[in-house]
Amino acid sequence: MLRKLIKHELRATGRMMGPMLLIVLVAAVGGNISTYRLLETSNGVLNTLGIVLLSAFFIAILTSGVMAFALMVERFYKNLLRDEGYLTMTLPVSVHEHIWAKLLTSLIWWIAVLAVAAVSMLILVFSRNMMQEIGDILAQLHIADLNLAQNLPHLVLFCVELALLLAVGGACVCLHFYAALAVGCSFTHHKDALSVAGFFVLPAIWHVIQRVAMFLINLMNLEGVGLWLQGLPQATQTHLTMLGVTVVTAIPAALYYVLTAHFLKNRLNLG
Repeated sequence: MLRKLIKHELRATGRMMGPMLLIVLVAAVGGNISTYRLLETSNGVLNTLGIVLLSAFFIAILTSGVMAFALMVERFYKNLLRDEGYLTMTLPVSVHEHIWAKLLTSLIWWIAVLAVAAVSMLILVFSRNMMQEIGDILAQLHIADLNLAQNLPHLVLFCVELALLLAVGGACVCLHFYAALAVGCSFTHHKDALSVAGFFVLPAIWHVIQRVAMFLINLMNLEGVGLWLQGLPQATQTHLTMLGVTVVTAIPAALYYVLTAHFLKNRLNLG
């Protein structure tokens, strides 16, 4: 059922995100023409047109990110917490499946926005001279000198860890909004205002929990752990650091998730 929910979410949000991402790619082509054609001419009209097209490209990228963010909030708010919730909550689907469907769909569109932004930037700067320069750089690389064969596994693992960290961070951002909305909309009056307040109060509570946890950790004798970490190879220290940051980021995400599920299941107040 989760797959069907995600399919429905992608179809509902894709009506806006699909054309928007296509506009970004088209704007990137216009930006490329502006950079290497229109802005290099002495014609004032063409220069102005080039500036307009280049500005439109950056506005399109910004708009795609804002739209993905707005849809994340809107779909959760209207589909689960407003009048649509009367129908949505009658489906033979658990609260957890609803949350995961919204969360995964938002992450998919954020990944799509980042991917399209990266491709569009390549389109923007693409030129024959650039390809030739890249070819010259690759020709000058010496694998034996750079130890690429030896460092490649660490590089691949680092990329995987970075992708995992970004995914967990994105999920934490989504769940932060979900929790604030679920808590605020559990009240009878002033739901929107209380949701905004919850957005600021929840991180404050988490900050207090962090301070207490750090105080308790400082009371422990962990000097041996620090010395052990310093004795590890640099690559291993980097991997452990990435893993630690990911875990620390996942803790508030898990708390936000539990809070969201609890209020949707036990304190849901539609309308």
